[in-house]
Amino acid sequence: TESDDQPTIFYVDNNGVRIQGDLFSVGSGSTFALGILDAEESRRHDMTNEEAVQLGIKAIRHATFRDAYSGGFINVYLITKKDGWRKVFSEDLAAA
Repeated sequence: TESDDQPTIFYVDNNGVRIQGDLFSVGSGSTFALGILDAEESRRHDMTNEEAVQLGIKAIRHATFRDAYSGGFINVYLITKKDGWRKVFSEDLAAA
């Protein structure tokens, strides 16, 4: 919950509806990204920050290659209690 001082993430839709969760994938390629994320479900909560970032990159890359409307950019942000959120990876797949 919001008040237990644990990390919390929310998805806010275009109507302002706020949904709390521990994993979100949105957009036209989200089913492809979720396939990658779900494959790692058993160890997802025990990952290091670097492992989590690499998993995010892999999930977004798969979504981008499988879905024509996903665009061609990968931007990954890491959210930590100490640092808040910060961009940790960016790639233009058209330039790769």
